[in-house]
Amino acid sequence: MSGLLEPSVKIEIEIQSQEKKGEACPVSTGDVEVNLECRQKAIDKANYGPMNPNEPNMEYWRDISKAWRISPAQAKKSRCGNCAAFIQTPKMLACIESGLEMGGTEMDAWEVIDAGDLGYCEVFDFKCASKRTCEAWISGGPITEDEYDGNDKPTSDGNDAETYAEED
Repeated sequence: MSGLLEPSVKIEIEIQSQEKKGEACPVSTGDVEVNLECRQKAIDKANYGPMNPNEPNMEYWRDISKAWRISPAQAKKSRCGNCAAFIQTPKMLACIESGLEMGGTEMDAWEVIDAGDLGYCEVFDFKCASKRTCEAWISGGPITEDEYDGNDKPTSDGNDAETYAEED
């Protein structure tokens, strides 16, 4: 063998390089199977949930509050929508929109994005709903500016969770 990489390996390396530079959409925004695998990892490793954030889910909130050693009411204020790893930049939302449209269904991609207030979880690499959370939650989000390069985390005064406090 001449030492050259297989074409598929070279393509994957190029895609990963483009993703790191912010030039390409993350694979999971366009590939449902990859997205589901990554979301399952978030469920298994970090208790991503609750399944239906519009329900009371008291058992879920008790469990996650124990992991964080806070009250369930406090835990409900720490959602993906105010996590520093939750990306909702125009570029990322365009990736999510494009991925949903590639599914070939008759659904309106923006109806789906708006219904789940979707964003992208940088920690687990999947499309994420803002009203959910996980044990990997980081204060200070969401990321909404395209200038974000992954190195300078946004800062927060901790009050951005008030939006979700009304759901107690």
